[in-house]
Amino acid sequence: MRFGLFFVVIMSAFLLTSCSHSIFENRKKPDKSVKWTQKAIFEFLRQPNSFFDLLVGKGLTKLDPALYGREEIRVNGKVYFDDPMRSDLLKYPLPKTRQRLVIPDSLKNMYRYTGELKDYEHDYAIILQFSPLLPTKEPGIYLMEHYTWGSACDETGCVRLLNRHFLKFKIENQKVKSLGGMSLKGQADFIGFGSFPRKQLEEAGPEDKITKYGW
Repeated sequence: MRFGLFFVVIMSAFLLTSCSHSIFENRKKPDKSVKWTQKAIFEFLRQPNSFFDLLVGKGLTKLDPALYGREEIRVNGKVYFDDPMRSDLLKYPLPKTRQRLVIPDSLKNMYRYTGELKDYEHDYAIILQFSPLLPTKEPGIYLMEHYTWGSACDETGCVRLLNRHFLKFKIENQKVKSLGGMSLKGQADFIGFGSFPRKQLEEAGPEDKITKYGW
């Protein structure tokens, strides 16, 4: 009799725990920060940008789908920036979340993902990297790390370069607004890799790489 009562108590506790866990899982809301990061990136890309107007790339602009705060920029085994971007506006410690960028079907004629073989320095395409939205000390204001690999060209020649800066956004009334870029203070934000003929870029195939700098 005692064993039967003990068994009933144990099973009741097990079922109560299982049901509570199931209800919690069903009620768990999706991470809203992922949605806002996606909206922010494509809102930024939708806006006119004087810096982008200076860049020339071969083929579609490539977007790195990995979204995270970068302690350094290391591509193809080479370190380009060995320090994380900093701002007095950010609220530290920064979240360590990683997200994945998803290109909407409506924009797949404009953007593509970076491939498995990464050599951004020698690529002819414009390549963009981002972090998730980062909280700041100002309510509703967020920063985002932004890295641009591209080629600035005149009529005859091009220079391959890497630039980094923060993007600033405001989220208000369920809408995200791009507030433009923010330069870094006291940190290197630009690397130039070298020059090459513009004709070389124009005649390159979609998967060709820059084999050397200098004319």
